Amino acid sequence: MAAARRPARRARPAPVPYIMIIWKSEYETGVAEVDHDHQRLVEGLNKLEELLQTGRGSESVAAVLGFLERYANEHFSREETCMHRLKCPNAAANVAAHAQFRQTFAKAKEKLENPGSSALVARRVHGDLVEWITSHILKIDMALKTCGQR
Repeated sequence: MAAARRPARRARPAPVPYIMIIWKSEYETGVAEVDHDHQRLVEGLNKLEELLQTGRGSESVAAVLGFLERYANEHFSREETCMHRLKCPNAAANVAAHAQFRQTFAKAKEKLENPGSSALVARRVHGDLVEWITSHILKIDMALKTCGQR
């Protein structure tokens, strides 16, 4: 008599690691107002990560997302004005990147505000936002360093 075979278990997706941003001097543009804004945005993303780590994400995600959206828009306006004033060659690329971020953020916010969204979705969205901001600062906003020194 053959032994009954158990159905194969589905492999669980690998967990998305926790991502906290540690502020580093390499993120500094040399423009105090912009650097302060970047630090506040990083604090907001880290707050969202803290909520996700402790399982309290659903309680406060809407409030943190609201802060991030408002503050990002205020910051984008200040930063774009600063780049224009300093005649930075990256000014147009910066405006385009900010427009792209707004679209990405709107989609992320929609996913996270969906009652059926999972912790895994929240982690991936958070990771995407962290990747965007650090990449944006290092690739586009660093132009302020040289523009401000002219």
